[in-house]
Amino acid sequence: MFFVVFKQLLIMALIVLGGFTFAKVFKVDDKEQKFLSKLLIYFINPFLILNALNIDFEFSKFVQLALVFLLSLVVHFIMIGLALLFARSKNPDEKDYCTLDALAMMFSNCGFIGIPLIRGVFGDEGVFYLMGFLVAFNVIMWTYGYSKLSGRVDFKKIATNPNMIAVILGLIVFFVPYPLPEVASKAISMIGELNSATAMILIGVLFSGFTFETKYIKHIIKVCFVRLIFVGLVVSFLILVIYKFLAPGLSPADSELVKMILFVVLICSACPCATSVPSLACLFNKDGEYSSMLVCLTSLLCMISVPAVVAFAEMLFKYLA
Repeated sequence: MFFVVFKQLLIMALIVLGGFTFAKVFKVDDKEQKFLSKLLIYFINPFLILNALNIDFEFSKFVQLALVFLLSLVVHFIMIGLALLFARSKNPDEKDYCTLDALAMMFSNCGFIGIPLIRGVFGDEGVFYLMGFLVAFNVIMWTYGYSKLSGRVDFKKIATNPNMIAVILGLIVFFVPYPLPEVASKAISMIGELNSATAMILIGVLFSGFTFETKYIKHIIKVCFVRLIFVGLVVSFLILVIYKFLAPGLSPADSELVKMILFVVLICSACPCATSVPSLACLFNKDGEYSSMLVCLTSLLCMISVPAVVAFAEMLFKYLA
C-alpha cells in the first residue's frame, strides 16, 4: 500500500505543479483563488459525496459507515487532545498563533487531499467510507473548531454547509430502494470526477503565493511534527488495536475490508492541515497568511509523511496483528 499511496501522491504532485505554473504565468490573484476554493468546497465536493453514496442499499454497508463515523469521532478527540497539549504558550502575544496551531493540528485536509488520495488508492468504495470521516470532520469543525475562534457554536453553519446537505441527501438516496435516473447519475458523476484535479490545481495556486516568514519557524515545526507525524503514529496504534479486537471473528474477506476501512481513517488523519483553517482565520481577522503557510508547507511535506505513516502502519500490522 505504501507504493500505491506514494504513486498517487506523485500523480497529484504533477497536477499541483501544473496549477502552480499556471498561477505564476497568469498571475492568479486572491479573488480568483477564493472563487476556485468556493467552487471546490461548495459545488464539486458535494456532488462527489452524492456520487459516492449513490449505490444500492446494503445494511452491512450502513453499519460499516456508522462505525467509520464513530471511529472518526474518536480520532478527532485524540487530535483535539494532542492540540491542547502541544499548541500552547505562556506568551500572551502568541495566543492567536497558538489557536491557529491548534486548529491546524486538529483538522486534516480530508477533503482536498483525502478524497482524491483515497479514491486513487481504494477507488469509489474507499470514498464511500471516507464519508463517515468527512461527516465527523464537518460536525467538529463547525462546532468546536468554530467556537475556538468565535467563542460560540454556530449550528446554522453546520446545517447549511453544502457538504453536510450532500451527506444527508446522499444517505436518502442510499436508503431509498429506487436508483436515480441515469441522466441525473451521470451528471452527478461527471461533476464529482472534477474533484481530484481541481483540488490539486487549487493547492498549486496556493503555493504560488507562498511566502516564508522566519518569525513563524517555531510554530511551523511544531505543527508539522504533530499534524504530519505524531497524529499518524498515534492513529496507527489505534487502528491496530481495533483490528486485533475485531479480527478473530472475521472471515478473510471481511478482515481485508476492515483493514481497508481502518487505513481510510488513517490516511484521512495523516493528511495535511485543512484549508478551512485559513478560511476561518480570515473570517475572524486572524493571521490568514500564517495559516495559509501552514496549509502550503504541510501539503508539500505530506508527499513524504503520508507514505511513511502508511508504511509504519503496514509494518505494525505485519508483525503485531
